[in-house]
Amino acid sequence: MRCVFIMSALGLLSAVYGPGEASASVGHVCPEHLFDVERRKNANIVVYDANRAPAGDFAASEPVVAYWLVAGEKGKREELNALQRARAYGFDIAAGDTPGTFAMAIKAEPQRRLTVRILNDCPVVTTSIAGHDGILNKLFVQSKEGFLWPKVEYVALFGRDVSTGEQLYEKVVP
Repeated sequence: MRCVFIMSALGLLSAVYGPGEASASVGHVCPEHLFDVERRKNANIVVYDANRAPAGDFAASEPVVAYWLVAGEKGKREELNALQRARAYGFDIAAGDTPGTFAMAIKAEPQRRLTVRILNDCPVVTTSIAGHDGILNKLFVQSKEGFLWPKVEYVALFGRDVSTGEQLYEKVVP
């Protein structure tokens, strides 16, 4: 079952992206991260960052890095463990269809195609969000504890339209 919504309320935009990030494309200030994954379980987040070479392009050997930002401990970063890389937050990445781009798939949702690229001098991840070509800012995962693994109830994608800048939201129910 798939539910699709488009957001346009600026108040919700500020709550989702925080102050200043919503207007990042206007002044071409690049966001700090490509995107992040939040969960209701706790305030720790998984962050995906562009790994850029000195010339500003992506580092071909490792164009994206992922790690935990531990809530409540400013700047504390922890690496993903082997299980997290293999089953949930890890990703596969390969050269994209266009020079300078990469095709990326997160282990938890390998069927969703993500494209890592430079747009307006900023590294971004684009994907289809609510039927639009969108820049992905955040994933929110709602899950409940299961016997061996948590069971995902839904994943919410937050982003903005590549062409119009309109805020996008899509809720995916597995």
